[in-house]
Amino acid sequence: MNCLSRVLFLSSRSLLTRPTLRLRPLTAYRPFSLTTVQKEQYLHGYKDDRRHHGHYPSRTHYCGNLSVSNEGEKVVLCGWAQSTRSLSQDLIFIPLYDHSGTAQLVFRNGNQQLKLQIQSLSAESVICVEGIVRKRPEGMANKKQKTGEIEVEIDTLYCLNPASPSLPFWPSQTQMPNEEVRLRYRYLDLRREELQRNIRLRSITANTVRNYLIDNGFTEIETPMLFKSTPEGAREFIVPTRKKGNFYALPQSPQQHKQMLMAAGFDRYFQIARCFRDEDLRADRQPEFTQIDLEMSFVKAKDIQNIIEGMVTAIWDKALSIKLTKDSFPHMTYHEAMSKYGSDKPDVRFSMHINDIGSYVKDAIGDASVDCMVVKRGSKLTGSELKAMQKELELTEDKNFAFVKINENNIHSWPSKCPQLRHSQRIGAIETELNQKLDIQQGDLVVTYKRPAYLYGGNTTMGRIRLYLSNLLQNKGLLQLDPERYKFLWIESFPLFTPDEAGIRTWQSTHHPFTAPFDEDIPLLATEPEKVRGQHYDLVLNGMEIGGGSIRIHSPVMQTFILEKVLQLERHEYQRFDHLIDALGGGCPPHGGIALGFDRLMAILCQSSSIRDVIAFPKAAGGKDYVVNSPSEVTTAQLNEYGLKLAQDQN
Repeated sequence: MNCLSRVLFLSSRSLLTRPTLRLRPLTAYRPFSLTTVQKEQYLHGYKDDRRHHGHYPSRTHYCGNLSVSNEGEKVVLCGWAQSTRSLSQDLIFIPLYDHSGTAQLVFRNGNQQLKLQIQSLSAESVICVEGIVRKRPEGMANKKQKTGEIEVEIDTLYCLNPASPSLPFWPSQTQMPNEEVRLRYRYLDLRREELQRNIRLRSITANTVRNYLIDNGFTEIETPMLFKSTPEGAREFIVPTRKKGNFYALPQSPQQHKQMLMAAGFDRYFQIARCFRDEDLRADRQPEFTQIDLEMSFVKAKDIQNIIEGMVTAIWDKALSIKLTKDSFPHMTYHEAMSKYGSDKPDVRFSMHINDIGSYVKDAIGDASVDCMVVKRGSKLTGSELKAMQKELELTEDKNFAFVKINENNIHSWPSKCPQLRHSQRIGAIETELNQKLDIQQGDLVVTYKRPAYLYGGNTTMGRIRLYLSNLLQNKGLLQLDPERYKFLWIESFPLFTPDEAGIRTWQSTHHPFTAPFDEDIPLLATEPEKVRGQHYDLVLNGMEIGGGSIRIHSPVMQTFILEKVLQLERHEYQRFDHLIDALGGGCPPHGGIALGFDRLMAILCQSSSIRDVIAFPKAAGGKDYVVNSPSEVTTAQLNEYGLKLAQDQN
């Protein structure tokens, strides 16, 4: 099929400066499979005359690296041909691209055999060309293209592998098909300039991490991928063995192995580790993911934080040419973050602080707290927008929630409009002080929410309101983010334990059961565990957690006490940690570490909305791999070999 007959919209990578036909974008999904002739040609003896077999010249340059300095040189280029464009019988243009960019090829020598070769090319065919670099004619340069000042006049063309004329989409088209189609044909999708840039930046960043950590005395050590099932929280992937009733589990993290490496005396370990969690997928989650994992002996939290700050600074310098300083990494306690921003990973690029005004109305609320947030210019939000927020956040029937648009008539009486406040005997005496303290002015929106005084978990109701309203205000042009694009923040002093919302036990670990308490809080472990602070620290960037770590428990006595007495694990549950307890008792030094989510970090560096755009072969929703169609069924014989039998579907 002649590729000239195909309707295709040329992308910016292949735009030429000479007059072009107006072509419509291709948006429909075309089912793709090789033809019966192609699949069965071997039955009739091998015949494949569309491909060049044998020697072809070695590449001399990448397509995107040519410039006017190469004018007159004979070059050999290899890459993927895009749609040809004929201006006359003896003037044909072919954009040729590889990972470095696009070069414009031109045919104008009258060689009829070469002309037929060019006209028979389908888009995305792999070719090799020999030719001479020419400067484009006056006024024909394309300033938007790296190679826009030159073109390559073709002498010889080798078609190494013609592409099927029925590809489901072309990487160069402007409007792409839906994500499922792109994931199914990921090898086509990955040819796109954006994804090429993302994956290559990922490689550069991984190399930057390795070089930095090795220069700082770390040893890269691989830990096992076949682990054992342990009660760490998230659902595991189980791997059957031929020994009936025995299973491996894929590691959720290298946590226990890296702690044992500290007991082994390696002092500073790191690994760019693959981890697995059988969780529901979101935009920032994958069933298999990568983390930058490290552990250090004889350290305090600040020592680990200093290493991470240096590493992140090196990454930002290499990837974005942005210079970070020590001041780029401020610290905040968990309690301040939850009280002031309503989140343990606050976005501090805008203010909209939360204030607890419960002390003003104690007679009405008792031991509870009242969060109050002043939204500047918030009165410009419409009633329907605020109702939509209430519906989205399930606040419509919540009597603890109230909001007031401030105007000249209610600026000195707004607390009486809030059900949580109006029954206080102090109404009428607190308004002036509150207005001054909170800087309440006409045109503002005041939002209040009554909550329990005890703070735990990842966010509060007011924290969720804050994020919702900030997005709404940004979309309406009423809120500007801090012009400094990247706002890092260390969150520290988390509660070591939080109430078990599943109701199975009294307490659960806020992060994991290996985090050490603050020394001064150790006496509270047996009496008031809710007051014990953990030596945990999260690194937050623009409201997203990109890493978390802690100083670990190195005492086998304390570790056993927390597992058995505080977390109330059954013997059969905590004995699955016996290997770690034994290692701690074998002379394990004080140690700590951290892990940074590499996929999420790359999504931020690449400004991608989904981590799927920074992973070469990601899973889709539900963990589906459309490229190879997995997970897939196995045979009855395979099940029998592992002593497994599928349960009957109850539906």
